[in-house]
Amino acid sequence: MTLAASDFLRAPVLAAAQPTGFKEWHHFVVHGRTGRFLINFSLTCEETPNGCTRMVPRVIVIAHDRQWTGAVERFAETDLDISADLGACAIGANRMTVRPDGYEVLVDLPGVSGEVRLTPVSRPFAVNNQPVGQGRMSWLFVPRLRADGWLHIAGREHRLDSDLAYHDHNWGRFRWGDDFGWTWGTILPVEPGDPWSAVLLQMTDRHRLRFLSQALYVWRHDEPAVIFRHAEVRIRTSGRLGRAPDCTLPPPMRLLIDGDVPGVPEQVELGATRAGDTIHAEFRPQSYARLAHPSEVSLESSTVLCEASGTTRMTGSVNGEAIDFTGTGVFEFLHG
Repeated sequence: MTLAASDFLRAPVLAAAQPTGFKEWHHFVVHGRTGRFLINFSLTCEETPNGCTRMVPRVIVIAHDRQWTGAVERFAETDLDISADLGACAIGANRMTVRPDGYEVLVDLPGVSGEVRLTPVSRPFAVNNQPVGQGRMSWLFVPRLRADGWLHIAGREHRLDSDLAYHDHNWGRFRWGDDFGWTWGTILPVEPGDPWSAVLLQMTDRHRLRFLSQALYVWRHDEPAVIFRHAEVRIRTSGRLGRAPDCTLPPPMRLLIDGDVPGVPEQVELGATRAGDTIHAEFRPQSYARLAHPSEVSLESSTVLCEASGTTRMTGSVNGEAIDFTGTGVFEFLHG
């Protein structure tokens, strides 16, 4: 599965396409030596008051070194340009390009700029047509990449030199605020020479009382070593991180959601068993940022994504080979 053949844009740009409810985003997480950096190019089809639809592009960049900070910028539909081969997306002066050997990302927002090239170390993996509330979503992810380039955020410049990174690409038709939530985590080792990487996904109902699907994907070098699914995975959260979010973006949303949305847990424990393979992992969040979006279901609620960074420890055995490493984690907790 090559990037150019699999990770192209799915946005309904043709005249015959059905845009209603469509959403798509390319999401990059850099586990940098000097901080964590999240870059997101997103497209959302929104209904207008006269019953038509419009494509709303956004670029989101948030970063954590001492604390989370960043920007969310919404653009006009006329600021969006998608290449004929669906391999490049320009939003204003920002650009994301999928090439056969990796991704090139250019960011130019108020107070945030940068150029990053991301080269996959592991193969992409796709999951198609999964239920999300009353809708459906597909995703493709690359568990491990190398990031090179620079980012200038909040007056600080960060150099990236083969820093480890993660990427996912999501698309589908669903409504923010419908009956779903999720926990999505990327785990990468501190030592770049360590071959192991992991990705966690759990889809739940809005109140997190039951899970609809869950999986733990474990990679060794560029190949999947084992995939644990459903009942093979046990996820337990405990406590609540005893600190407020570093920031809420866009800033006006803070007035609407403060006090109404849970934060992030103090700890996430993962266990997985399949045949002779076993994994145990812990994620301890240290701080988080909130990204908020108005609900598409209720005028009185919002959808909030809590982006948390912290430390991880993973132990176990896969295919007879021992796993034992400390690492960094970036977990996303969606509250509908």
